[in-house]
Parts: sequence; structure tokens; C-alpha cells
Amino acid sequence: MPNEMRVHSKLIKLMPIFLLVNLICGCWDIKEIESINYVTGIGIDYVDQHFVLYAQMIDFTNVAKTETGKSDKPAQVWIGKTKGKTLKQAMNRLYSSMQGRTSWSHISCIIMSENALRTDFLTSTDAIGRYQEIRLTPWIFGTKEPLDQILTTPAFFNVSPLNTVSHEPVEDYKQRSYIAPTQFVKLTAQLTEPATTILLPSLSINRSTWKKNEQKEPKLFVDGAYAMSEGKLIGLLNNKKLTGLRWVEQKTKESFLAITKNGEDAAVLSLEHPKVRKSMKIVNGKPKFQLHIKLNGNVNEVYKEVTREELEKIAAEVVRTEVVTTFQNGLKINSDPYRLEHLLFKHKTGVWKRLKSSGDSLLNEHSLDSVTVKINLDHFGLKILPLK
Repeated sequence: MPNEMRVHSKLIKLMPIFLLVNLICGCWDIKEIESINYVTGIGIDYVDQHFVLYAQMIDFTNVAKTETGKSDKPAQVWIGKTKGKTLKQAMNRLYSSMQGRTSWSHISCIIMSENALRTDFLTSTDAIGRYQEIRLTPWIFGTKEPLDQILTTPAFFNVSPLNTVSHEPVEDYKQRSYIAPTQFVKLTAQLTEPATTILLPSLSINRSTWKKNEQKEPKLFVDGAYAMSEGKLIGLLNNKKLTGLRWVEQKTKESFLAITKNGEDAAVLSLEHPKVRKSMKIVNGKPKFQLHIKLNGNVNEVYKEVTREELEKIAAEVVRTEVVTTFQNGLKINSDPYRLEHLLFKHKTGVWKRLKSSGDSLLNEHSLDSVTVKINLDHFGLKILPLK
């Protein structure tokens, strides 16, 4: 009994300490946001056998939104530039002038120049994959533009630079599906796959469309794609040469198609969610590929008297022509935009190895044996308005 009383007495004396512990903050070593330099994007160039690193940082105090949802000050962007024999050396040299702790964990875009893409990609970017602080999910682009200009091109309305297509390409792609955005982790994984062509979006600057108070204001846009395979750059295809890609890409959300009849504008369609089936057969020892495409869509505009059946038939032929033309454009730079070679590798590995070892071309203009397209217009409208 006396022992129990002593224990209770000690517990009563310790009670104030227990209460005080609950009031103590557990984040002993937390740092204020303004005391850390957050790198939000990087650009990689290759000049005179040295890697040139561009590091983009933004002022997070201005990123915080006001009650109107926008900052009342123009977003500020800082660009650091260093170089080294390797990418990691260039990154390390950035620390000497950083004025505080640097965090690489907020990088959401990687921009690579054509010169950098011409190096061995997997070797050149090895530091990104190995450094634990850098996530593997940033969006990645190639570009012909100066990297410092790409990284300082503003968003609209003084909002964060993180609201540009380089940092957030998905919403843009949902409304206009043309070239699907690619993440660093998926690119590196696919570049190790045999017989696989990767299309890396090409980022450019539109300097003519937008004005702010009568002054031209540049904006970022995707102007094409770089074809890559097995860690090497093959070439660049612009948007006009890739018109058929959207109809073979399963990720396509929505894309627009202008229809003509008898040489005159007839309608504009919105086509969505392609269902694509690829098949293959071997004829005289060579692969022949077939593409089967189904699309649903709506009519956005009608200019001429035309029936639903006519629109569906004309649209199917236009889509088929675009798909074939894009395949042929890819062949001109020895690329395979529809990854047909990978289909051969997966299902007829022996044939693929034989053709590869013989030095014969795996794909030619006759390899795409047929393209069948079926389009169903869900909403056609009652009738067109009388033309005046």
C-alpha cells in the first residue's frame, strides 16, 4: 500500500510535465519556405563537350494566391547557369552561389536542347535518376529554342510560372490532343525497350498570337516531336508531319478535324477516344501491318448541306489519309511513329532478329498494308442554319 501511494504521488508530480509536452511543437528543425531555394525546372544543353545546366527558381511567396486567385504582382523567375563535364558536375557548381539550402524535390519539368538529345540520353541523364531528391515524374521536352527563354516564358494574369504548358501539359492536351506529354520515368523506361520509337514533345515559343496591353507576349506551345530509339535521337517531326498520330494514340481525348466537300469547307468535327487495334502478318518473309481505328465524335460547325453519312464517310477517309501520310513522314527520317516494329519484336521475335541481323530495312512504304477507319457521329444536330 505505501508503495502504491508513492507511485501515485510521483505520477501526480509528473502530470504538469505531460501536459506541457502536448504543447511543444514537434517540428524542431523545420525551415521557413523563404529560407530554401526550390528548383522548379531545369534545362540541359551540351556545348563544347560540356553539359550546361539551367536551373529555374520561382518566388513562392508570390505563388501564394490572393482572394481573387491570382497574385497582385508579376511572377518572378530566377535562372541559374553552370556547366561541367557531366550533368552532376554542373549541378554541384550551382551550390557555390545559391545563398542557402537548395531543394531539387519540386522539379516538375526538364527541357533538353537538341545538342543534349544528340548525346547518349541514358548516360547523360544518369545523375537525375540516381539523385534521390529528384523525383522521376517531371514532364520532359526537347527544344530548339534558347533554354533561358523557355524557362522564363510567362503564364497568363501574373499567375505562377508553374501554370505553363512546360509544368502542366495535361489540361492543354485534354482540350487539344495532338502530341501526348511524356514523363521522365516513362521515357527512360521505354528507351531501354528494343524496337521501340519514342516521340518526345518539342517545346517552342509562340511570339505572335498573344498581346498584353498592345505589347506582344510570348507563350509556350508544342510544335512537334523528337523521334528517339534506344537512347539515341533520330530526328524531328513538326506538327504538320504528325497529323495522323492523334488518331492512333490511345491517350487522345479530343481533336478537331476540318471537312471539305467538293473543294469547299463543309464542317468541323470533334473526334474523341480512338479505339485502335494493330494486327500483323508475314508475307514473303516481310511483315505487313494493319491498323483498325474506331472514333466517336460530334459536329462543331456545318457550312454546307451534308448528311451524317456523308460526313462520317469523308471524315474516315481524311483520317485514313492522315494516318498513312504520318507513317510515310516517319519513314523519311527512319523512325516508326506507330511502333509497328515493336509489334513485330513482341510477336515474331525470330523474324525481327533475322531482318535486323541481315541489315534489311524493317519498315518501308509497303509495310503499312491497310488502314481501316470507322467514325460514328453521336450528335449531328437537327439541321444547318440557312446560309445567307
